Amino acid sequence: MHYEVRIDPKLFDTYPDIRLGLIRFQADIQPPDAAFWAYLDAEILPQVRAALEGREWSQVPGVRGSRAAYKAFGRNPGRYRVSSEALLRRVRRGDKLYPVNSVVDVNNLLSLQSGLSVGSYDLANIHGPITLRRTVQGEGYTGIGKDLLDLENMLVLADDAGIFGSSMSDSTRAMVTEETKEILSVIYCFDRDTDLAALLASARQAFERFAGAKALEAWSI
Repeated sequence: MHYEVRIDPKLFDTYPDIRLGLIRFQADIQPPDAAFWAYLDAEILPQVRAALEGREWSQVPGVRGSRAAYKAFGRNPGRYRVSSEALLRRVRRGDKLYPVNSVVDVNNLLSLQSGLSVGSYDLANIHGPITLRRTVQGEGYTGIGKDLLDLENMLVLADDAGIFGSSMSDSTRAMVTEETKEILSVIYCFDRDTDLAALLASARQAFERFAGAKALEAWSI
């Protein structure tokens, strides 16, 4: 049975091309894997750099739609960058990427390949149904490795305990740690041209191959 996740219907009045790709699975969280990072360095990063060559950020698949969505909801995409764009900018500059763990590292792989932000959340720390909605004034949370984030006019994931995730940066409350056993991964898609079904299939394979994911179920809304 799918975990209950919905998109606030009011969002579509402002920006109609909002979708979420969802994968629920179980895994034993492992430290970064040397073979995975060798594969990333040798095969994925050269492909990504070549694909970005000579392109404006507003032309990059995945990033293009996310920037448009941010702008539609009153966020400046030049100042507040979607996490996938921030990651791709590091790659284009030749900056080092930071290993985290077996699940978060796969999130970054998927973002590099698709241009979309991907967040993974510890289901033990999520309470009740999840809704993607717009923040109300004064809402915020402490981001992973960050201080309290400015989330005004941001689309966020929220449960009965409040907001916990977004396409910009996730909260510490639901972050995946070595204690995590059951995970919900979310692909934030604001690009009408993305083949989300194909991306979910690739994501399933990646989580199985690199994160030892079991009991997977994938769907989109």
